[in-house]
Amino acid sequence: MNRPLLPLLLLAVLASPALAGGLSVMVPAYFDPQPGGDWDRLAVAAKRVPLVAIMNPNSGPGTSASAQYTRAIQAVRNADGRVTGYVSTAYGKRPTADAEADILRYHQWYTLDGFFLDEMSNDGGTNSVAYYQELHDYIVRLKATYHVTGNPGTQTQEIYLTKPTVDTLVTFENGSGYAGYVPSAWNKKYPAHRFCHLLHTVASTASLTNTVTLAQARNAGFLYVTDDVLDNPWDTLPTYWETELNLVEAANRAAAEIQPPKVELKRTGADAGRLEVNGPAGRYVVSRSLNLPTWSPLTTNLTFTGQVVFDPVLLTPAASTFFQARID
Repeated sequence: MNRPLLPLLLLAVLASPALAGGLSVMVPAYFDPQPGGDWDRLAVAAKRVPLVAIMNPNSGPGTSASAQYTRAIQAVRNADGRVTGYVSTAYGKRPTADAEADILRYHQWYTLDGFFLDEMSNDGGTNSVAYYQELHDYIVRLKATYHVTGNPGTQTQEIYLTKPTVDTLVTFENGSGYAGYVPSAWNKKYPAHRFCHLLHTVASTASLTNTVTLAQARNAGFLYVTDDVLDNPWDTLPTYWETELNLVEAANRAAAEIQPPKVELKRTGADAGRLEVNGPAGRYVVSRSLNLPTWSPLTTNLTFTGQVVFDPVLLTPAASTFFQARID
């Protein structure tokens, strides 16, 4: 008689958000999407690390859809990356109708994963919160799965997350001052993927390496570092782009050793189940075994939040079935 199929639980329950978590890369991709350019390099990178590219044709969607952007977006998304659309909010002073018009154009012209609300007010006042909550609600009415990032670029108020007005906050955007930056104490209450740090004018790979370490310690789940400089530090990928990707991959593997993924199988029928993996952000390989110690990869997935869900998972009648997940 076959016994119930049980998951293999990997070592430990999830640790608190205060521990160093995995990293995803959020790139202000304010460069042309011509074939063979930096957008194609983003698509290659998206196969290695969780990656979000922020598109910005003309301080917004522009006046018409672009076939080159359509191609570039598809390439990044086909590689498991995400693409979000840049929208200016003028620190809460831009008319909501104008911001919503930009959002709607993006939505109608491109297949996106969310929006990046730039120049976000950070005062936490009633009017500011209402402004961003209205934009957030408009976005998720268009598509419930849209992810909303708000960019005050500095320390801000917790109410923007609790209301909610955004899913992720950019709480640092600068070319200096990161060594002495101290996040607000309330940041520790939330998972790392709720925070993003964007750094430009970081000249050396030694400084890049230190920044990656500091970002993890400061509970930033999204990070981007470049040696590009003002007046537009986001118009090209950094010269050390490959090194940055290598560091993020290494950071994610190290985070998974400290905070091992937890694998759970929840039966949903006689021959099917729902497999959930929870751990740091990173590139996961999920495998199954019917005869230990032999493992067969089921799938590979990149995750920003640290959660991967497979539903349904077909179950083979056997005395036992084991599942495991690791960051590649």
